[in-house]
Amino acid sequence: MYKTILIIPLILLSTWVSSAQNSTDCDTRPSIQIDVPEGAAPWSSLDLNNDPCLFQFAIVTDRTGGLRPGIFKEGIGRLNLLQPEFVMSVGDFIPGYTTDQKELDRQWNEFEEMVTELEMPFFYVPGNHDLTNEVMLETWKERFGPTYYHFTYKDVLFLCLNSEDQLRGAGRGTISDEQHDYVAKVLAENPSVKWTLVFLHQPLWSQNDPKRWPDVEKLLAGRNHSVFAGHVHRYTKWDRNDGKYFTLATTGGGSRLRGAALGEFDHVSWVSMTENGPILANIELEGIWNEDVVTSDVRTYISKVQDLRKVLFSPHFATGEFSEGSMSVKITNDADVPMKVKLSTDFSWDLVAHFEEPVIEVGPNSVASTQLHLTARRPKDVTLMRAVPINVHLALQQEDGPDLAVPFQYQVKPLAAYHLAGAQQKIMIDGDLEEWDSWNYEVTGSGKDASAVFDLSVDDEYLYVAARVTDDQIVRMPATPAYNQDAIAVVVGMDPAEVSAMSTGQGWYREELFLIINPEKDGLKSAPFSQRGVPEGVKVSCKASGIGYDLEMAIPVALIKEKQGEDWQSIRFNLGLLDFDPDEQNEQHYFQPDWRGKGNVIGSGLFFKK
Repeated sequence: MYKTILIIPLILLSTWVSSAQNSTDCDTRPSIQIDVPEGAAPWSSLDLNNDPCLFQFAIVTDRTGGLRPGIFKEGIGRLNLLQPEFVMSVGDFIPGYTTDQKELDRQWNEFEEMVTELEMPFFYVPGNHDLTNEVMLETWKERFGPTYYHFTYKDVLFLCLNSEDQLRGAGRGTISDEQHDYVAKVLAENPSVKWTLVFLHQPLWSQNDPKRWPDVEKLLAGRNHSVFAGHVHRYTKWDRNDGKYFTLATTGGGSRLRGAALGEFDHVSWVSMTENGPILANIELEGIWNEDVVTSDVRTYISKVQDLRKVLFSPHFATGEFSEGSMSVKITNDADVPMKVKLSTDFSWDLVAHFEEPVIEVGPNSVASTQLHLTARRPKDVTLMRAVPINVHLALQQEDGPDLAVPFQYQVKPLAAYHLAGAQQKIMIDGDLEEWDSWNYEVTGSGKDASAVFDLSVDDEYLYVAARVTDDQIVRMPATPAYNQDAIAVVVGMDPAEVSAMSTGQGWYREELFLIINPEKDGLKSAPFSQRGVPEGVKVSCKASGIGYDLEMAIPVALIKEKQGEDWQSIRFNLGLLDFDPDEQNEQHYFQPDWRGKGNVIGSGLFFKK
C-alpha cells in the first residue's frame, strides 16, 4: 500500500557561489563571495539565513462549509506569488454531502482544476465535506488513493491523518483502530526525526468520543510535534500535550470575517521549519499582491485624478453658538472625459451632516455644485465643536483605463472668523514686543509644556507676526536641525481663500510658507529655517525672555500679492510650538489642527482683511 520514494530537488546555482553548495550534506551552509573592507562594513553580519536544512511550506484551510466562490482560487494565485516548496491542507475541499456520483465528479473536477494551477506540490487531507458516505470514500480512493499517509522531508515527519475514518460527519470525527496502529508504526519507525507535523481536519482534542485520538496524543507526547486542523472556521492556538495545536480559519469557507482579533479571516499559513521547530506566519489573502498591484498606467491615472483637486468646500463661518448651516461644494471637471463623484459623511460627536446630492456625474470640462448641510447635535460654541469627516471618491470614465475611484477625506466644521488688524504704528523687528499692546490668540500646551500668546497685523508692506512663548527650559543644540530643538513654527497660506482653505499641506507644505525659528541662546542665532529656502525680505527676531522667548517677524505683502493680486483679501495662518525638554516626550502644539495631518479642518486659520 505504501512505498518510500526519494525526491531530490534541482537547485539552480549562481556562477559565483562556492562549489561546496553542490553537496547534499544538510550541514553544509552555502557561502557568499564579497569583498570585506577593513574596519566597519555596511552590513550587520554575513551569517546568511540560508541553512539548507531549513525550508518553508504553506497550509490552506477550509474552502467549503459555506463556500464563498472565488476565494480559494484567489488563494492559489497568492501561493504562486509566495512560492513555498509545497502546500499542505486540512480538508473540506468540496461541498460534498451527496451520493450523486455525477455531482461528486463535477465538484472534484472543479477543485482539481484549481490545484493544477499551483506551481508546487499539493498534499490532500480529507475533511467531513470530502468524506461523508461510502460513495464519497470510494471516489476519494479512486482519485487520491489512501485517506491517511506520511512522508519525511529534511528530517521532518509529515503525518497526514483522516479524522473522517468512520464517516460520522461534522463534530464527530474519529481515529479508528487501524489508523491508530498505522500512526504507532510510523512513529516507531521515525523515532529521532527533528519534528513531527500532524495534519487532520477536525480538531479531535475538543470533541467527544473521538475513538483512538487520545491514544494518538499519547504516542505524540515526549516528541517535538505540532498539530494543524481546520473545520471550525476560526483560528485558535493551544499549548497542549507538550506541543502547539492549531485550528486554522478559512480559505474561502463560511465566515463572519470579523477580523484576526476574533480569528475570522481568509488566510494561508506560512510555515518556516527551523532547527527549533516551525515558525508560523498567518498571511491574510488581501495582504498578498502581485507585481501588478499598481502599474505605471494606474499610477498615471491616480496622479491625474489627484491633480484635479477640483472639489472645493466653501467654509461656513459663525460667531458664538452654532445650531445649523450649510457649506457650498463646487466640483470642477477639467478632464476631457466624464467624472463621477461620490460624497458621504462619517460620524461626529457634535455634528450631523448630509449632502443634497451624494452622487454627482460631471461632464467633461464642466462644473457642478451641491450643498453640505450641517446640524449641531446640540448648540455649541464653534471654537469647541469637533469636526465631521467627509469622504470624496473621484473616478474618471475611461474605456481602457482602470476602474478605480480615488478616495479623499476631509474634516469640516463651522469656523470662527478671524480678521487681520491694521498696524497702528511702524513695527521694528527687534524682538522687543513693546509695539504689541494686546494678544488675541493663543497656543496652549498641558502641564509644563510650552504655551504662547500671539497676534497679527498688516500694513502696506508687511504682514507682522508677534508671539510671546512661555517655556521653563529652552533647549538649543549646535549642529542640530531646527525642527529637533525648541522652536516656533509659522505657516502662511497665501493662495486665495477657496484654494488655501482646501490645502492639506502634506510633507513640508507644497504651497505654503513654512518657517521654523529657534530662539537665540548661548550664542546660537535664530535664523529662520525653511525646506525650500527663506523668501527674500522676510525679517525675524527671536530672543530669550524671563519666561521663555519672544518672536517678532515681518513677511513682505508682495509675496501674498504674487498669489492673489493687488486686491488680496486673506491669508491662512497657523502657529505651532516645538517643545524639546530633556528626558521628556517631545511635544508639538498648534493654534489650528496641523494641516499636514488627518485632523486638518478645511478653512481652519483663515484671516480676512478688515
